[in-house]
Amino acid sequence: MSMVSKEKINKDLKKINISPNSIFQIIKNALSGLRFYAKDGKSIIIYVACFLIEVILGFVYNIDGKEWILILCILAFILSIELINTAIESVCDLITKDYNIYVKKAKDCACAATFAIFIVAVILNIIIFYPKVVALF
Repeated sequence: MSMVSKEKINKDLKKINISPNSIFQIIKNALSGLRFYAKDGKSIIIYVACFLIEVILGFVYNIDGKEWILILCILAFILSIELINTAIESVCDLITKDYNIYVKKAKDCACAATFAIFIVAVILNIIIFYPKVVALF
């Protein structure tokens, strides 16, 4: 296995225009999106409450590593879908504020994606926590 030189790595990064400044800009844009979601989205309150409840339950019931991975992955996935839903709604609102069947379809489908992952999260939480709660009785 050959070693890749530092010069080659720098050359490759320059080809695709990656620099510390561009990485910083990507992080800045991502944080800006999170701030927009937090200010604009009503669901952030529900999301944060569910996140806190799951983490507290995780510690109370001493869940194992695999269960933590499942919970953290599903929480990240829910947040990602929520952010995409917010982006779709924002673009739709930019297009028109008037009723439009295509805008309605786009918004309803984005909402359905959020609902679908919510159902999966509920099922996963039942699978993880139900046996632990039943074992107490």
